[in-house]
Amino acid sequence: MSIVDTNLIETAVGNLCLKANTEYNAELYKVLLNKYETADNFDKKNKLENILINIKSAYTSKRPLCQDTGQVLLFVEIGQDVKLTGRPLNEAINSGVRSAYISYLFRKSVVKNAIFDRSNTETNTPAIIYTDIVNGDSINIKLMVKGAGSENYSCVKMFNPSASEENIFDFIKNAVITSGEKSCPPLVLGIGIGGTMDTAAVMSKKAFFKKINNVRENEFKNKLLSYLSDVSDNIIDIKLMTSQTHIASLPVAITINCHSCRHCECTISNSKIFYTENPCEYKEIPVTSKSLIKINSDDIDKILSLKKGDRILLSGEIYTARDAAHKLIAEFYEKNEAFPFEINKKIIFYAGPCPAADAEIIGPIGPTTSTRMDKYCKLLYSNGLLATIGKGERSLSCEKDILKYGGRYFSAQGGIACLLSKCVKKSQVIAFEHLGTEAVRKLYVEDMPLTVEI
Repeated sequence: MSIVDTNLIETAVGNLCLKANTEYNAELYKVLLNKYETADNFDKKNKLENILINIKSAYTSKRPLCQDTGQVLLFVEIGQDVKLTGRPLNEAINSGVRSAYISYLFRKSVVKNAIFDRSNTETNTPAIIYTDIVNGDSINIKLMVKGAGSENYSCVKMFNPSASEENIFDFIKNAVITSGEKSCPPLVLGIGIGGTMDTAAVMSKKAFFKKINNVRENEFKNKLLSYLSDVSDNIIDIKLMTSQTHIASLPVAITINCHSCRHCECTISNSKIFYTENPCEYKEIPVTSKSLIKINSDDIDKILSLKKGDRILLSGEIYTARDAAHKLIAEFYEKNEAFPFEINKKIIFYAGPCPAADAEIIGPIGPTTSTRMDKYCKLLYSNGLLATIGKGERSLSCEKDILKYGGRYFSAQGGIACLLSKCVKKSQVIAFEHLGTEAVRKLYVEDMPLTVEI
């Protein structure tokens, strides 16, 4: 019999939150480095360069790889010969998450209820916790941080048992294509096959902690990689987990993970915590040079002369606003026929930063998925908004509105939040302060790297 005080579990969970958010997986780093070294054009090389520089910056500064420090998921395996003492297990786990997210100034992204109360819990809890009772007298904790940009394109499909491998591969390929830039490629895919709809989805997340040793699973993975060869630039690795299922079912779940793929684990044995170490040797990455267009946010004529595909370095005043802020902006306009801040000839950045540390102007910051703001495009662009900055493609109706009202849309690279935060020289909350990370901020940026999409 092994006795474990749940205070030890709280400590372990807090440390895992820090490690997952700031330390990159060494095996995936090698794959990224190889992709960078073999990249055959400037755009590919520059994106990978930014990712690699951001990874090192996050590790050295102990600041998060991405501003979306996500929901925390835990898989806790408890040996049947373990006796827990102290507070209830879930209470201790959530206390560890809460303490880490407050102490390390990570962004809190959990709302109280998905549909009835979308106010922020301000603690990033409750975490999503799965427990299993296993043989032994130790506890294994696997922790995953899951951001919404990639999670929103994860999916499940119930196939007929007669479905072919090609049918399954086509489903996976379409999911990768649909996710596009919105999920911050290159991606790591978790595939769960078997069980029921819900267990397949859980397996697709457990797969990230599993090494494929099964010969048939390895053959399946290699066939899938071959099938995905024409989108291979967008994939770092594939993880797979399979199980039993009903004779009439073939559930397939895909968890899409951005290139950060934040997960780690530890074991508690004999009242000691043993973290699974995966040290990463970071290589010094030279900054590539190419003539980019330097432009200021108040140079309206020059902005309007930009063409799709232009690479720019933007300086000047911009504003941040995400989902909740856009909703309040629209409501304010409906009541007052005016906006809570000046939008004419202004630029809005779809972003919500982490809280700033003492030495920071702003915490890690990066773009969120732009399509979530598409419903507000017509209102804002028709009233003089000059441009927006975000991540991923826009809907056809939004693109038409942007063009109709003579605006522009710029994309910022996702998943390089530490790097982009260095572009911000001033930051001030100017509206909806109660929204926290989603409040409207006026920023002054210097040489912010962007691409003209529309």
